[in-house]
Amino acid sequence: QKAFETLEEGILERDGCVMLAGDIGTGKTTLIKRLVKLDDVAAIFVTINDPDLDALDFFNILASEFQMERRFSGRDEFLAAFKHFLLNAFSSYKKVLIIIDEAQRLNHEILLEIVGLSNLQMAGRKLLKVFFVGQLEFNAMLMREENREVLQNIVAHYYLEPLSELETERYIGHRLKVAGARQPIFTPEAMKEIFTLSKGYPRLINIICDTALLCGYGFGLQSIDGGIIQQCRRDLPGEVDHAAALEKEKLVAGVESTIEERQHQAPKAAPRSYRDFMVLAAVIVIVGLVLMALLR
Repeated sequence: QKAFETLEEGILERDGCVMLAGDIGTGKTTLIKRLVKLDDVAAIFVTINDPDLDALDFFNILASEFQMERRFSGRDEFLAAFKHFLLNAFSSYKKVLIIIDEAQRLNHEILLEIVGLSNLQMAGRKLLKVFFVGQLEFNAMLMREENREVLQNIVAHYYLEPLSELETERYIGHRLKVAGARQPIFTPEAMKEIFTLSKGYPRLINIICDTALLCGYGFGLQSIDGGIIQQCRRDLPGEVDHAAALEKEKLVAGVESTIEERQHQAPKAAPRSYRDFMVLAAVIVIVGLVLMALLR
């Protein structure tokens, strides 16, 4: 919720670019889906798949996503038409938002062009909001001297960290409640094991819980304990590298300190029946699979 509020303020109240960074599986996509539903915001979603994308190709992607109904052969031609598009949105009190996913794949040329677009103004107000979404490599990119101008244009940022042990327990409890559970299914021991194995990454939490529920269904269990969670270990995609995590923290700290410095200078329960448990487990597995798809 704190991430949502920080980025919402950046999109609605402040001029400049907004950034969201986090490891794979921390919930960036879920957060984006909430932000694009903000009132009075015209948003498009652009995923960068090709790190060698040139400026003109990028401009034509924007034109297509904004349904400008033409293809451009030059930079100046696009900029004239795009500014006209932004002015029309401005006169309709619409905020235009470009969400750039996989921002760590952007090359320096495209980054500078994006900053240029974000600086287009009318009556002292910027016409375009840019929302960078990327993995932690994007933080490293912004710390390069050549990208200083990009970093200076970021007015709000948030780093999505994995969940704490308490947050992991609450997250699982919330998903069970949404699925219709009225009593606990995972024992406290199981909750601790889930956190230990997942390191708090929501996508891994979903995988572990889904696998454990299927195991419980197969064994005819009415609750999931720590032993069942341990059996799920072999199905995990891999352990979190703690050394790498420390390096990532340094990257985050570097970007945050730079942005903050610049901004400072500027103005347990009764068992359920076995049949009920099986039905509920099946529902939760389906919900979990949907969540996994959303968190990709």
